[in-house]
Amino acid sequence: MSETVLMIPRCNACGEAVFPARYRCPCCGAADWASEAAGGGVVEESTVVRHRVGAQGGSDVYLASVRAEAGPVVIARSDTALREGETVVLVIDEAMRVWARGR
Repeated sequence: MSETVLMIPRCNACGEAVFPARYRCPCCGAADWASEAAGGGVVEESTVVRHRVGAQGGSDVYLASVRAEAGPVVIARSDTALREGETVVLVIDEAMRVWARGR
């Protein structure tokens, strides 16, 4: 699986970091963005989805709310259950899914 670092947009006018990307900054209304690596983050909450409508024979899906070092909260998938307070690295795969990987 090919993975790259997740990039977080940051407003050049006021410095607000947002995720997902937006056309205009929710704080100042500017449309001037720079990108920075999300880097790691800390798990704030996590859950597991065991039953999905339309899923045939699918396995559990682990999800976590991760406070990125860049600032915003990112919802990410994981291969295993994550604990609150655990530090992770945020990456994006070739299918454009955000993943939290243990450090």
